[in-house]
Amino acid sequence: MEKITIVEEEQIPSNAILINCLPDVGLVGAIASSYLVEKLEMNYSGYLDSILFPPIIVLHKERPLSPVRIYTKGDLVVVLSEIPLPLDALRHLATKIVKWAEEKSVKTVITFGGIPVPNRIDIEKPKVYGIGATEEDREFLRKNNVKLLKEGFMAGYYALLLKERMKKKGSCIALLAESHLQYPDPGAAVSVLEVFSKIYDVKVDLGPLIEQSEEYRIKLKELMKRTLETFRHAQKSYEYTPPLTYV
Repeated sequence: MEKITIVEEEQIPSNAILINCLPDVGLVGAIASSYLVEKLEMNYSGYLDSILFPPIIVLHKERPLSPVRIYTKGDLVVVLSEIPLPLDALRHLATKIVKWAEEKSVKTVITFGGIPVPNRIDIEKPKVYGIGATEEDREFLRKNNVKLLKEGFMAGYYALLLKERMKKKGSCIALLAESHLQYPDPGAAVSVLEVFSKIYDVKVDLGPLIEQSEEYRIKLKELMKRTLETFRHAQKSYEYTPPLTYV
């Protein structure tokens, strides 16, 4: 019996681009995906439910909602979580998302995330690196001048998602920006969205995110604290470990 259920309250398009983000390093994915949903005025289309998820609902405009939701617009689908999920849910979630992506004939699965760098405070414009599950993904990134991450480790949910998608030989791309580890980083989210909007021709006004970056940082401080607590159980320390070889 599957431990995670996907409830489609509206028709989810096939052959779509699927963005799947959870709170992670610098909350880059959470900030970028929720900003896309808001600025593109995407439609609420469903949610995910599981006994493994914390007993939490969120309220938006007086309406109680699951913290893990699905939004759609055109050929774009966003699955986002407003809360960090427990470690024992992550493998089941990655497996479920990949199975659902196959059923929907998704073109590619995309994640937004952060790469923690110790000198982030001195970086005015965070660089964005790409990881591609298939050679076609990596060639696509190269053609669009996205620098590939050549060596290192990836841990947590995004690693599971890439791994599950690789098993199915399906397209999966991670766009990762240089980021703070312990603080929400709207600037890194801006860098990720700039790259995404360019390579997928998705027009989104990033001005408000740039202008309100400090407001975002303050608002998301508690979420960052809870996300850091989950890192201690998710082997995130591997991401600071140098690989066996460097090029």
